[in-house]
Amino acid sequence: MTGPPIYLFTDFGTGGPYLGQMTSALKQHAPDCSVINLMCDAPFANPKASGYLLSALSEYLPVNFIVVAVVDPGVGSNRKCLCLQVDDCWYLGPDNGLLAMIAKRYPQAQITELDVDQFLNVSSSFHGRDIFAPAAGAIYTHSKLNRTELSRQNMVGTDWVLDLPEIIYIDGFGNAMTGLIAKHYPDIQTLAVQGQRVARGHTFSDAPHGMPLFYENSIGLWEIAVNLGNAAKTLGLQVGDKVAINMS
Repeated sequence: MTGPPIYLFTDFGTGGPYLGQMTSALKQHAPDCSVINLMCDAPFANPKASGYLLSALSEYLPVNFIVVAVVDPGVGSNRKCLCLQVDDCWYLGPDNGLLAMIAKRYPQAQITELDVDQFLNVSSSFHGRDIFAPAAGAIYTHSKLNRTELSRQNMVGTDWVLDLPEIIYIDGFGNAMTGLIAKHYPDIQTLAVQGQRVARGHTFSDAPHGMPLFYENSIGLWEIAVNLGNAAKTLGLQVGDKVAINMS
């Protein structure tokens, strides 16, 4: 009987050996596991924006899974390595805010710190392969995994708000996701970004060709787009830009 799927959430991109090495490491420790690339272009070296994105994506995963999340500009430093369990779902990643929204969304989450001394031959620059992948393998195979309880208050990012009024991701089409959960703001009519007001729509074709709109995207976030165009280029948007909510 196989275990739960293992999802990779990283900022590695598709070039280079890193996704391959992660998959290889997971297969070494859990040969029967199914590895799925949930995201490999999370906002580069930006655990805060990535954490909001991971939290939204997690809403659409099955009820039993393991997520290995690696957006880790502080790799090799003294930052902690975390393991969060939410019912039958597991999240592994650095303590830099990447898992903060998971902990905030799920108050029942059990938060622990991995004992890094249990892992052998750990590179100072690739904890994803050498710590988080073996830890995921241990969870998958129900093997021993040394970890200690960590207070929620001691996690990085526990003071962050649940909804982030910023651009957190720009996709390959130039659409700009915000960190605002749409169902939390059902009555807003316009968003303001970079000094420009954007009207609300239901889908792309609600706006004329080349005109911007915002809408609830497929993972429940307010997103800014341009019909048959590129919102990031048209509006001059980038990750981190502030977004203002207008009710009229």
